[in-house]
Amino acid sequence: MPCSSGRGDIIANKPKTLNVLHNKPFALLWSGQSISFFGLAIYYTCLPFLIFHVGGGAVELGLAHSFFIIPQIIFLLISGVYVDRWSKRKVLIICDVIRGAAVLGITLLLLSDMLVLPHIYILTGLMGLLSTFYRPAVRGIIPRIVRKNQLISANSLRSISQEVSEMVGPVIGGTLVASIGLYAAYSINTVTFLLSALFVSFITLQSEKRISEQNTPTSFWKDFKNGWNAIRERAWLGASILLGSLSNIGIASFDVIILPVFAEMSFSGVETYGWFLAALAIGALSCAALIGRLERISHRGILYYAFMALSGVCVLLLSLTPFLTLALLLLAIIGFSLTAFVIIWDSAVQELLDEKVLGRITSFQMFGGLALLPVGYSLFGYLIENLGTTLSMSLAGLIIIIVSLLGLTNKKIRQLD
Repeated sequence: MPCSSGRGDIIANKPKTLNVLHNKPFALLWSGQSISFFGLAIYYTCLPFLIFHVGGGAVELGLAHSFFIIPQIIFLLISGVYVDRWSKRKVLIICDVIRGAAVLGITLLLLSDMLVLPHIYILTGLMGLLSTFYRPAVRGIIPRIVRKNQLISANSLRSISQEVSEMVGPVIGGTLVASIGLYAAYSINTVTFLLSALFVSFITLQSEKRISEQNTPTSFWKDFKNGWNAIRERAWLGASILLGSLSNIGIASFDVIILPVFAEMSFSGVETYGWFLAALAIGALSCAALIGRLERISHRGILYYAFMALSGVCVLLLSLTPFLTLALLLLAIIGFSLTAFVIIWDSAVQELLDEKVLGRITSFQMFGGLALLPVGYSLFGYLIENLGTTLSMSLAGLIIIIVSLLGLTNKKIRQLD
């Protein structure tokens, strides 16, 4: 059973988002997560400059991102089994300590002028590997420290801290690099990961030892099969993981490939792209603040795919607008919609599934989303070069819409309440 401090009681039917912070274990987890998000935002902002510092260019930057993704594709289906076996609290602490130590190593190499490209590839590969344990552990630990009627607020708060970090982190990271140097940014980065580990270390889970003692040793393949069966037994879950992976071809390609090119080709380039990202973040923050006030969401299956479809419609409309103001409005709606279906999904999975399999379920979902990314990126890179940005964006929107409609044809998904 989830444990709480007893002070986070819900008032009326629509609690304020911040009420869940009265739950001390979650408050510690959220504080650590917020610091960790901030550290990751600085890390990814500084990564291109780190590569340029050692003489690399666009090709080397692409390789670094590949080193981040490849370990996830290889290890995700394995890591979920072990996350469900181990103490999720300890997994989070160990991952943050290792990340802090790795970034500290980069800092020392920078100061001694010994940094070379292979060091960066090893670092990004390690970051990718650790994320295969970290993200399933976070998803799995939340239902253990908050009540079911707090799940929406908890996931909304995590979305808020992530969005704020992604807005503020790059600004601070860029300022540090420009005014002091890379070593300063990575020094602060080291501190953020270690502080995150410190906050999580103060979380107490009274039932953790008892659950560990009740678990009998089983084989890896049996645990893997049990996780797979948990998906097969729930038609809405298996279908949503598959459809989510397909929709990610359009969503991720729009976000990573199409949008920056659209800003460059249709408006004034990097300055406009900054406004685009800000509009997405404002929409996401508005959504998290609004949904976080709810104790319960009805018709979750329908709403999940309705918000997905709405994001697709806005991507399609965005390809047709020459006006910056309208483009920013559509992007804010896209940010709102994407955040809405992420919070709805996370809360539904955490509420309806046994916490003992959440690590494996999260790993399967992450694997599905990542496995098709190289296909999507390559496809839309080709389409932009040969068909242009407008048509490519329209196709991305249509993919998202079609996948959403397929989800709504599934009776089990429509019945998910």
